[in-house]
Amino acid sequence: MTMTTRAVELEPWHPARPHADLAADVRWWVGCPLGFGLFGRLALDQVAYRPVAAAVDRSGRFRENFTNRGLRSYAYGMASAFSDPADCRRDVEELKRLHGQVRGQGQGDFADTRYSALTPQLWKWIAVSSLNVGYQGYVSMRGDLDDEQKEVVYQTLRWITQDLELRSDDAKLPETLADMRAYYATVAAEELADNSFLQYANNAFGDLPAPTVRVPRKLRPVVNVLWKPLSPLALRAPKVLGRTLAHPRMLEILGNKVTRRDRMESAIYLASVRWAWQHLPRWIMLDPLAYNRFRYEKLRSSYLKVQLKSFAV
Repeated sequence: MTMTTRAVELEPWHPARPHADLAADVRWWVGCPLGFGLFGRLALDQVAYRPVAAAVDRSGRFRENFTNRGLRSYAYGMASAFSDPADCRRDVEELKRLHGQVRGQGQGDFADTRYSALTPQLWKWIAVSSLNVGYQGYVSMRGDLDDEQKEVVYQTLRWITQDLELRSDDAKLPETLADMRAYYATVAAEELADNSFLQYANNAFGDLPAPTVRVPRKLRPVVNVLWKPLSPLALRAPKVLGRTLAHPRMLEILGNKVTRRDRMESAIYLASVRWAWQHLPRWIMLDPLAYNRFRYEKLRSSYLKVQLKSFAV
């Protein structure tokens, strides 16, 4: 299965496409905050790529408030996946413009490393890593997909994220799941390595600061009081899932070993999320913007169902 452009090919979830129901389920999973929260730790592989680590270390935004940085990434992901197409295109172009400013020389441990965010190799790695988070999360949550269905999952996620591609052929997303796995294996073997920012990020995931984004200043003391005892409990599942689903190279770099207890805990978490995804209403499981799109498409479909199938006499 190979994607072409949106202008000439139907979306993977269009009723006329094979496996439309599965593709639609994948699409809405992208709009589930649980997916981002539970599997986001897998994105640590991004900063195991040294130029990426040098860039984010130099920016200081992660050290300023790691949680805020994650929330901004989450908000952009929802906007790019569930906004109107024209808005998405403008947002993507603005994102690329802003990243064009991210170039220079690292500092401290990264003083020997130059970086430019729009370098095709770096841009592609970030895109594939992000896509892999969605892929690993959905496939693990479902737990019952065959190879053909896994390809549908990958192609659906690739469709959703393809606007982020740069024009360079070196920045194109891998065309098939096999291509993505081969690309990931190559980068893991040749580029991923330990570094000081990776260790900082790995440790920071275990003790995230209270968020301040969109939190009124008067409410922040209350949030801080609640955050301190509750966050370790909330972060337990992402920590275990991040370990059990991580690429072997990342386990090696971080010195992690997957224990029998990890596997048992992971199975419980995945079964719980699977039950919730299959049985709870979409207004509970989806981000508000994703649910808005979900409701719009259901309403639009109901209007179209009363239309004539042919105007011929």
